[in-house]
Amino acid sequence: MTRATTRGARRPLRGFTLIELIVVIGLIAVLLGMGVGMVARIKVGDRAAVGIVENVLRSAHNSAVAGDAGARVVIDVPGRTLQAFGLKVVGTWHFEDLPIRGAFGVEGVSLGGELVPNGFTGHALSFAGQPSRSRVEIPVQLDPAFDLRRGFALSCAVRTSTSDGGTLLSVGESMGLATTEGGGLRAWFAPEILEEDGERRRGGRVVLATEPGLLRPGHWSQVEVQYDRSTLAVLVDGSVVAHLAESAPVWTVEGPLVLSPSGSPFPGAIDALVVAAVAGEDRRELPQGVEFDAAGPRQIVFAAGGVLDRAVHREPVRVGLKFDDGREAKIQVNLHGTVE
Repeated sequence: MTRATTRGARRPLRGFTLIELIVVIGLIAVLLGMGVGMVARIKVGDRAAVGIVENVLRSAHNSAVAGDAGARVVIDVPGRTLQAFGLKVVGTWHFEDLPIRGAFGVEGVSLGGELVPNGFTGHALSFAGQPSRSRVEIPVQLDPAFDLRRGFALSCAVRTSTSDGGTLLSVGESMGLATTEGGGLRAWFAPEILEEDGERRRGGRVVLATEPGLLRPGHWSQVEVQYDRSTLAVLVDGSVVAHLAESAPVWTVEGPLVLSPSGSPFPGAIDALVVAAVAGEDRRELPQGVEFDAAGPRQIVFAAGGVLDRAVHREPVRVGLKFDDGREAKIQVNLHGTVE
């Protein structure tokens, strides 16, 4: 072997030192971490934000379908939150037996009135021809679920005996319903007023009266009163006969539900009484780094049955989301109420 060959054979092979390996592994870990973080942000963050909005919208839509009554979603753009409001039945009475018992265990105290067999469904509660101050009191104020502050829906079947008017019912000093002379209706609720010093008090009644001729003596009619903090409406046999724009909260229920509350007995009968209160789900907040598009809607209103309320929305509604890296997402509510 030559001297040169000997020197070449003895030259050691050069590889990575321990420090170099640690540096390379560290760089790979950093790059992998950045990649995983970006993927997680793009996939998980986006889906979480979109999923929150879709779930709240679908909750309101489902409530409007199941309850056959209006529902809405309120969007707080600066607060990055949204909340669904829908109707929850809090009382049902069908007047088949005495004492008066409701579906949720709220029993009434009968101080007059009688059960008659020719009701809207089965028997009915009639005050026609009863003595003065005949009434039924149901202590709904003791039930925490009977909270009408966000709004309410009341439905019942009514049959008048004469064309004279009379007070059908009242719920404490919170709301009431009466018939007027000639077959009309008058609904009212007491608003909650917030004074400048922060004190809350009961305001004067907000009254909505219909035209006469809606109720025919001796015939059953289905009457509804609805209030959703945007509109007070009266419906007869499924048709809106009067409405009034209003947004005040309803005064807290402090007294019982009274049927035929005035001194003169109501000149007719009542059946199938159902009271529902507007209840809100938990407020949902968008994930960090996501905001609502400021040009988007502040509320989305569903009509009974789940379609968008045509009086509020003339076309599909789009809720925009903006991410802090400049990306955007859109959630659309179609006129039929479907969310995509």
